[in-house]
Amino acid sequence: MIVWLHGGGFTTGAGTSYDAHRMATRGDAVVVTVNYRLGALGFLAHSGLPGSGTFGLADQQAALRWVRAEIGAFGGDPHNVTLAGESAGGYSVCAQLASPAAAGIFDRAIIASGPCTGRPDRPFAPSSTPLSTARAAGADLAAKVGCGSARDVLACMRRVDVSRLLAAQDTDQQPAHTTPLLPSDPAAAIADGRFHHVPVLIGNNHDEGNGWAAGIIQAGHPVTPDTWPDVVASFFPSPGQAKAIVSEYPVHRTDGGPVFGAVIGDADFACPTARTGGLLAPHVPVWRYEFADKHAPPLTSDAPPFPLGAPHASELPYLFDLGGRPRDLTAAQHRPADTMIDYWTRFARTADPNGPSSPHWSRQTVLPLEPDHIVPTRTAQPRHHCAFWNTLG
Repeated sequence: MIVWLHGGGFTTGAGTSYDAHRMATRGDAVVVTVNYRLGALGFLAHSGLPGSGTFGLADQQAALRWVRAEIGAFGGDPHNVTLAGESAGGYSVCAQLASPAAAGIFDRAIIASGPCTGRPDRPFAPSSTPLSTARAAGADLAAKVGCGSARDVLACMRRVDVSRLLAAQDTDQQPAHTTPLLPSDPAAAIADGRFHHVPVLIGNNHDEGNGWAAGIIQAGHPVTPDTWPDVVASFFPSPGQAKAIVSEYPVHRTDGGPVFGAVIGDADFACPTARTGGLLAPHVPVWRYEFADKHAPPLTSDAPPFPLGAPHASELPYLFDLGGRPRDLTAAQHRPADTMIDYWTRFARTADPNGPSSPHWSRQTVLPLEPDHIVPTRTAQPRHHCAFWNTLG
């Protein structure tokens, strides 16, 4: 059975948005989608509030414990639980892999577009933050809502209307590590082999960063050969880093948007995913994929300034009916959709995604998921400039 943690940057989203009936019926699986506290309600940190900084992760663990205790009544196997998530949900799976409190409450892990080894100096990819940083953000929030100088800050904040609290919160929310629930940064725990040793299926999308790049361009910040150095410097303030990135990813006349998207996608998703897989593989079975349908159905009705390819979250309609309505997949796209569901649910059932109806997926290869091309390959890292990102200071 599968427990699904939704994405949304730790600030938005809901389990009810993910209709899993196709996965449940085709894959003969019980799928549970859950909610967890978000934003300041889930991740506010304050020295006087025990457990703060990780309330959202604690909710996820409570859901897993409920599944262990009760899912048998719904036809699920409480001793065969796969924890899966995308984006913030994927980062949550990483956190649960590193959380001692999650020991024994899940048996496999699926991590989609939320690698465990992202770096805090890279934009667009929330993962986790030190408790000291989270508490500083909590103090800033208290000040914004008029409670910073109160005798009892927490009592004051509890009197603040929730809508006002959420309006004042930072849009960048992350769980806090160096906490009782999450003692270590998940990236450090994974690198040291200090995580729950369960099989892992992990992957990313080919064009993860294009959605963010398109949004920035549409907000009035074009990416041209002239503006490109300043755009890079605004997100990578180290002059040495910025110069190296501009050299590695040159912008010519009309390709500014996709180049910017490639920088975001490679730095925050593709290369950290490859690194995460490499760190996990000596300890547990790992299968890696890359979703690469460049004609994936758009998730919004907005017209982008350039073709987005396979951006962040574009694989989700192949697994779920989002918002209760199916996306318009072509006949060719139904093939990777069915294949993904087959792989995902077989992995959940047996800890091995392979079966007689799908191409064999070796642990030493990356599975590309796109119409009419599902053949494992070894070429994902070079096309994402991972050698460059792995050596960038």
